[in-house]
Amino acid sequence: MYDTTESRFKSGAWPYVLLIAASFILATNHIVGRTVQGSLPPMGLGFWRIIVASTVLLPFYWKPFIKSWPIIRSHWKLFLIMGAALAPFGNAAVYLAYNFTSAINGGIVATVQPMATVVLSYFLLSELVNKVQAIGIVIAATGVLVILSAGSIDVLLSFKPNIGDVIMLAAMFGFAVHNVLLRRLPKGLSGPVILLGVQLFGALVIFPIYVVEMIVYKPIPYTVEALSTIIWIGVVVGVFAVGFTNSAVLSLGPNKASMSNYFRAVFTTVLAILVLGENLQPFHAVAFLLVFTGIFLMGRQKRHKTYL
Repeated sequence: MYDTTESRFKSGAWPYVLLIAASFILATNHIVGRTVQGSLPPMGLGFWRIIVASTVLLPFYWKPFIKSWPIIRSHWKLFLIMGAALAPFGNAAVYLAYNFTSAINGGIVATVQPMATVVLSYFLLSELVNKVQAIGIVIAATGVLVILSAGSIDVLLSFKPNIGDVIMLAAMFGFAVHNVLLRRLPKGLSGPVILLGVQLFGALVIFPIYVVEMIVYKPIPYTVEALSTIIWIGVVVGVFAVGFTNSAVLSLGPNKASMSNYFRAVFTTVLAILVLGENLQPFHAVAFLLVFTGIFLMGRQKRHKTYL
């Protein structure tokens, strides 16, 4: 029987190929964020990432988006909160964090997003956390503390962590808020429509913040570096990586697809060493082991589909 291109990408090894490709692309987002720190403002990057990604997606999904607009409008408060969580407190916060921390640190901290989702699901949706998940949360949180303290007991006891690591952790909770609230949306909305709706409201939230940033700090400059960065994070990261991830989730299921967290952290570390010249410290290895073990334990439970 003749297989269509779509069916081939949903069977065999293709979902794993897409998952690994998405993980690598998402890892480059961390490297780019660290590379342009200080030269490109974080809120500007977050704003233009949304604008470019939406511009690419809209020609393909504007009809279902218009058709679903009455539903989106009736749930505008929910979309507004999700947009705020995704844009300024998620994507832009990641770029802000890299003004203060290394790509290796940020890549490891970013793997705790599933833990943040489980924790917020407990508080916001009253979802029960079983013993395995609780153990996983404690182990992963311990790994985060290792990163925040750079493996130093003195730093931990004095609570003087790297501000960039703290901002990155906050960004992961921003993404987690978005993921948890996805479950509050009515049935019948497709992934691309939800993404466009969230990006629309996210743009509304982040735009005034970007305006303030332009006034008190600086705007996005008209340079080749700025243009190439925006195209990369908007098209390659914001469209292709998201599309590859969602395709893999649909084909493999959320549990298997969650391995992308590990791939992304490994790719980020390798690229940080090769491209940025960062050094892998002993405490990084300890944090890797703790966070990965904790996320693995939580990953054995049923996960929910996301569109980030």
